[in-house]
Formats: sequence, C-alpha cells, structure tokens
Amino acid sequence: MMEMEWGYVGAVVISGLVIVFVALILLIFMVWLMGKIFEAIKANKQTETKNAANAANAVSAPVSTAGTGADEDEVIAVISAAVAMMARESGTALQIKSITPSQKSAKKPARNAWAAAAAAESTRSF
Repeated sequence: MMEMEWGYVGAVVISGLVIVFVALILLIFMVWLMGKIFEAIKANKQTETKNAANAANAVSAPVSTAGTGADEDEVIAVISAAVAMMARESGTALQIKSITPSQKSAKKPARNAWAAAAAAESTRSF
C-alpha cells in the first residue's frame, strides 16, 4: 500500500479550501456587482418613465369628445399615447388639436384591425 506524507496531505487540503473560498468570494462579488448594475438600470427606467409621463402631460390637450362612446375614448387614449411616445423620442413638444373620424368610417363601419389582419393572413398566397 502506498504511504502518503502528511505534508502533502496538508498542502492538498489547504489548497482545496483556499480555492473554494476564493471562488465563493468571487461569486459573492459578482452577485453584488450584478445587483448594482440592475439597480442602475431600474433607476434609469424610472427616470425614463417620469420623462414619458411629463411628455404625456405636455401632449395632452383638450380634445373635443362630444357624443363619443367608450370605444372612441379608447381610440383617443391610444392616439394620445402614440403622440406622447413620438414626442419623447423626438424631444419636441407635440400637441393634439383635434381628432375627427375619417369619411370612410363616418359612412360605414369598417372592419376592425384584427379582422383585417385575419383576412389578410388567411387569404395570402403560400
């Protein structure tokens, strides 16, 4: 049977413990660093959200909605949100002065966007 020297055994045990604890310290540091990075990203998103809210407040203008239903109110909200995003991206103040239905929708209700997309998808060539 092979005899081991106690000095060799001690060196292997000590080096193994050192390697394990150095790896644990590196992992702790990496997790801490990732936490700081994600906190910075979250703070950046919060400031962007505040800027977007300020832009949305700058964009919102009194729009005549006399005689509109709930669906038309949602359409006005979507248009306002789209204009707010455009204002934020361009860095300029935009203002909605009026929203009027097109002549086509005033005469006959058109197919909604989902129905039009479904019709286009099911009738396209292979």
